[in-house]
Amino acid sequence: MDQDFHYYGTFHSAMCAGFDNADATLIAKASNFIDFFHEGEYNADWSLVSETKKSAHYTIIAKMDKPRYTFQHGYWDTFKHPEDSVWCAYHFIPGNYDDPAGTPSREDVHGAAVADYLPRHIKRDTRGGEYILRKYNPGTVKDLEFGQMLNRPQSALSRKLVEDAVLCATDDDRLARIISLAAGGPEILDTDRSDVLHRFKLILLGVRAHVIADTWAHQDHCGLDNVMNTYWDADYDPDSWNPLKQGLGRQSIYYTDGSSQDWKQTVLTMHNSTIGYLTQHVPNSNFEATPNATSYLGHGWLGHFPDFSSVKFRYKPCWSDPRKTIERDNPREYEAAWVELTSLFHQAKTGRRLEMDEAFKANLRNAKQAIETPCELGKFVPGRLVSQLAWQRVLTEQPLAQIDTLPEPDAKAVLAGVLDKNGTTYVNAKSDLYLFQIAADYHFHFIKHYLKANGIYQFTGAWSKQHSTLSDSIVNLFE
Repeated sequence: MDQDFHYYGTFHSAMCAGFDNADATLIAKASNFIDFFHEGEYNADWSLVSETKKSAHYTIIAKMDKPRYTFQHGYWDTFKHPEDSVWCAYHFIPGNYDDPAGTPSREDVHGAAVADYLPRHIKRDTRGGEYILRKYNPGTVKDLEFGQMLNRPQSALSRKLVEDAVLCATDDDRLARIISLAAGGPEILDTDRSDVLHRFKLILLGVRAHVIADTWAHQDHCGLDNVMNTYWDADYDPDSWNPLKQGLGRQSIYYTDGSSQDWKQTVLTMHNSTIGYLTQHVPNSNFEATPNATSYLGHGWLGHFPDFSSVKFRYKPCWSDPRKTIERDNPREYEAAWVELTSLFHQAKTGRRLEMDEAFKANLRNAKQAIETPCELGKFVPGRLVSQLAWQRVLTEQPLAQIDTLPEPDAKAVLAGVLDKNGTTYVNAKSDLYLFQIAADYHFHFIKHYLKANGIYQFTGAWSKQHSTLSDSIVNLFE
């Protein structure tokens, strides 16, 4: 998903759940900011201060080593040293396994009406393509051992995240305990306590909304540098003697962008980026990707296609038997994402289950209209811009900050809090930015604890082992 849904779609969902404009805007900004809180901009030791404006002399409340980021920025960090803790915690949460003991049912989490409306969790068989990998690329077969790391909507972990998000949003004591375990936490809560807790609740909801929405958009990929994130050519037929169907030297997909029902074939390539100018190729960023073994991370091979709400595409992932084609129907999946977020926000706001009444159905029709608005991808119009304008058309109220989705990010999309940078970064301790860091770190510890406690995975990256803002005793909240 891109800024169109993470910001405008999330704002619409929060408004429909009963939040006012200011609160829905902050939820949406926090959700969107997950993709922009990276080491390129925030890589420094932080001094947390009481000042709200730049000053010659700061009153330092606490100090913190480099924050734990929510996104890796740049080719070297992303593709050469991918951090499993970052990608698996914030963008591709593992979800391809049976429910551990004590997992709440879908009905427990959302109520019967919403649970019946949403597609059920389906566990993928990630060994379907093993026989082909053993034949052509035997060194990658070991990657299939991590099949449970595939991101899947409605997974056990996704349900636990919804449950915990509602618990936090309806329990100020829990929110206060989380903040008290952060660097400078007691001082933050010393004054303006109700305002701090209110904003922290909204920001934590935004963090969770991003992750849960991505379970729908990023499904069938994982946050590891893994062959399962690659695919064969869409016409590959392992039983054919036809060289054109052997899938060698290219990886194509079929797609329809909603502007017509016709299926088109395309080969996604990094040469659709600005580097295309150097190769005499006319670039189209809608078809930009990093296939051909340059990256096994996430949906890099599919580029932006999982992020376009109006598209359907067909491909043959390497975890699946290449005799079969997987079809993704993004309009349906994005609709489900919007419904799940609205259920989460409604429970967080009211403490009650979402009723799928006439008012809800009217809001859902507007959401579907925005989601299904077609974009002729071949005409060079950025898909996220078309979707942004579609969301803005269906909104009865615009967010307080109307961001432009083409910049990454628009200045209005950045959470405020940095006062000065001079070797050390000075951050207002009660700012939305620092509350976001606490919320993001809380979410990280929740994911890390869940995966380890259930024998699913243990993070190995350096960022997962560093000490960020929260005390390690935060795990006591999860027992």
